[in-house]
Amino acid sequence: MLLAERQSLILKELNDKGRVYAADLALQLGVSEDTVRRDLNRLGELQLLRRVHGGALPLQLDVPDYADRLELKHPDKQKRATAALNYLQAGQTILLDSGETCLYLAKALPRDMRLTVVTACPLIACELMHHDKADVIVVGGSFFKPALRSVGAVTCNMLRKMRFDIYFTGACALHPERGFTAKYMEEAEVMRISVEQSDRTVVMGGPDRLGLISNHQVANIRDLDVLITDLDADATMVQALQERNLQVVQV
Repeated sequence: MLLAERQSLILKELNDKGRVYAADLALQLGVSEDTVRRDLNRLGELQLLRRVHGGALPLQLDVPDYADRLELKHPDKQKRATAALNYLQAGQTILLDSGETCLYLAKALPRDMRLTVVTACPLIACELMHHDKADVIVVGGSFFKPALRSVGAVTCNMLRKMRFDIYFTGACALHPERGFTAKYMEEAEVMRISVEQSDRTVVMGGPDRLGLISNHQVANIRDLDVLITDLDADATMVQALQERNLQVVQV
């Protein structure tokens, strides 16, 4: 087996399983563990995987904090937010997460549609100040500056006492095997409860967030309902997500 072919198979196995072990790969590929370790080290140097003791994990996404991205314009995120409008119906109670895509969605909410909008993000609440038909509920708690949102016990307790027709959120990292993960523990806890308390969860995320993992678990793929992503998303990754009953909409 050629070197490039072997390394390609390693990456495919990693993508399929979410983690690989050097010993298992050696048996599967019919080579020594030392050969596999060299392959993993090289793939790690090329930033195609994250090397860990005994094997490898997918790259961990390092996302800049929300406040550092506010001045940037993101047409792709705006396009995903526009597509998310298709899931709205008058009279719904929706939960809008923190994040740029959710802020775009808040700006795009039809001004003639009556909604109850719940959010833990002050920026989104302020954006809806002039929406005459939207009743806005702001979830309180400790203000978590990196994500510009409320977190902690007060936030979680308040969310547990509510039910939502749809939870709209951006995607930090989404992997077929490892599921939906987030950068911060405090944020992941609030997002986990948000999924549990919602009839449907719509995730809006670009191709750069697919196939990656972050530090803290939010939900399994089967706990999510819809992913809105771009037309150029990797076809193999899209198929892997669809096989776990996630509806993938490409825009």
